[in-house]
Amino acid sequence: MEAPRILVTTSQKASDELTERARRYAEELGGRFVPRGGRGLGKICREHGVEGLLVVGDNRVSYQCPAQGLEYFFHVGTVKLRLHNLETGRADPMASAMRLESGDTVLDCTLGRANDAIVASYLVGGTGRVVGLEVQPVIAFLARCGLQTLSVAPTALQEAMRRIETHCADYEEVLPTRDAGSFDVVYFDPIFETPVPGSVHLIPLRHLADKRPVSAEAVRQARRVARRCVVVKQSYKTKLWAELPPDEVVRGKSSGAEYGVFSAGARWSS
Repeated sequence: MEAPRILVTTSQKASDELTERARRYAEELGGRFVPRGGRGLGKICREHGVEGLLVVGDNRVSYQCPAQGLEYFFHVGTVKLRLHNLETGRADPMASAMRLESGDTVLDCTLGRANDAIVASYLVGGTGRVVGLEVQPVIAFLARCGLQTLSVAPTALQEAMRRIETHCADYEEVLPTRDAGSFDVVYFDPIFETPVPGSVHLIPLRHLADKRPVSAEAVRQARRVARRCVVVKQSYKTKLWAELPPDEVVRGKSSGAEYGVFSAGARWSS
């Protein structure tokens, strides 16, 4: 079935410049620009038979689903706190699982809001490389725009954001095309089957995101592509480890998440 076309509109009383930007975004997404015309977002959605649409405003671009009261937009979340913790010698479970060093290369197969990719980019530095794949076009678009345009402090955080390469792509299609050992670490952070308590800020992302669990074949391909390891993030006491037993599990003390670490190397290529 063909995916529904993405609608793009503006905030109320949009300037000519804002309207032109919305038209350009619609073209980039292969979507359709709809003039706001003083209408509410709910009315536009009903008229065009869609659940949500991209709204271009002066301060931010967001995807909104009026009937559900949901709004999704790019922001750095807890990244500043995570970087502060790393700088003051506190552990970050994702970083511990990946064992990242300056100059490393990381393939993030489930980019989402890119918070984990930003932390990885910060750790690998300017000599490293972080590539993010996101299969959902709206999420990929908002991540790319946010990473490239959002002004944040400190400078090191913004530089880490700008270095991330983003692609709207399906990791199940990309991984088989990559050479063996082409990245140090391959990372997956799929949407958890059961939400972590207190993670209400992720509700809009859960609504939009790809719901597929990580498959055994995807992990096998990732092990072939990775030089050091494959890391899969899951909720605490996940059932996935019974199906895909990791070599090691790194747990966060208070995040409700754990990271399965799978060894990598040429032996996984067959």
